[in-house]
Amino acid sequence: MYEELFDSKNLSKILSERVKELECLYNISRIATRYKNDIRQALEKIVEEIPSGWQYPDAMQAFLKYGDIEIGTPSTMEKAQFVDLLIGEEKIGELLVYFKESKAPSTPEVFLKEEQALLNQIGHEVSNLIEIDRKNQREKLIQEKLRFNDRLNLLGELTAGIAHELNTPLGNIIGYSELLQKKEKNATKKHDLERILKSAKHAREIVKKLMFFSCDMPSQFKINDLNKLTLDSLDLLKIQLNDKYIQAELDLCEDLPKFNLDAIQMTQVVFNMVLNAIDAMSPFGKIKISTKNKEDHLELIIADNGKGIPEAELPRLFQPFYSSKGNNGTGLGLAVSYGIVQAHGGDIEVESVVGEGTTFTLIFPIKK
Repeated sequence: MYEELFDSKNLSKILSERVKELECLYNISRIATRYKNDIRQALEKIVEEIPSGWQYPDAMQAFLKYGDIEIGTPSTMEKAQFVDLLIGEEKIGELLVYFKESKAPSTPEVFLKEEQALLNQIGHEVSNLIEIDRKNQREKLIQEKLRFNDRLNLLGELTAGIAHELNTPLGNIIGYSELLQKKEKNATKKHDLERILKSAKHAREIVKKLMFFSCDMPSQFKINDLNKLTLDSLDLLKIQLNDKYIQAELDLCEDLPKFNLDAIQMTQVVFNMVLNAIDAMSPFGKIKISTKNKEDHLELIIADNGKGIPEAELPRLFQPFYSSKGNNGTGLGLAVSYGIVQAHGGDIEVESVVGEGTTFTLIFPIKK
């Protein structure tokens, strides 16, 4: 009779543990479904839920590590169970269950084999959740890129039309203003005409940038010297550099090969990059311009010690009409520059640290 009672109690305990494990898995499945759009919150809830499936839930603690995400406290206890988080053959993290230091039992056998099986299943569920999140993030990036390209194509068509429509009236304003200015004797009126001319010419420069952006200006690719083009561009920017007492340091590669480029467009790129650097720096700043000859490409590097660019702004840096200068910028300079460099088969990389400065690296592939 006592044996039957003991067996009955033992069976009841075993069944109770299995029920707890099933409830734990069920709750984790619900968490994964409910918080599928917020991976961090989902993982936090799962780590919080895990101890409920173990035979001593109040004494247990869980720790999860995935990339830069760490949830819970890493264990120094020897009595622990763990499982690797895997996507295919790739280890992406780990999941650990252990006794809280103050509640660790003295007996060597503290975990049930079924608890390891439970942890393995939870690890599988968490890995699936992370894999789905990664897939969703990739799809989101693809969709954003497609939407951005659609907007870019539409914007290109719109800007081309706007540029053509504005060119004629701006040309008339500039032409007639210059004629009136030559004949005008009154100093005040002459000064007013000068202001009209200055504003109209500024508007014309914006139209030129729009035409560059919309790829509506004919390209003239010829074999050119990037070093000479860079030097000529800097020479034209002496006034802007001197106004802020900016020191320009040059480190141009002596054996830099010439390559096929559009001199006018590339000058525009150097202008935009250097003017941006000047705007970002306080007086007496320093800008370093260097060229490098790599195995299969050339590099033009423009580095400043200005205020730097916040990390959150970097992904939007080359978007048309995005500017961190407020009313002082059109938001076209970097977008135009990026388009020109891409038209040359190249790319632009950016590194920036707030308070220390920014480095733009223009990369141009070459054939040897």
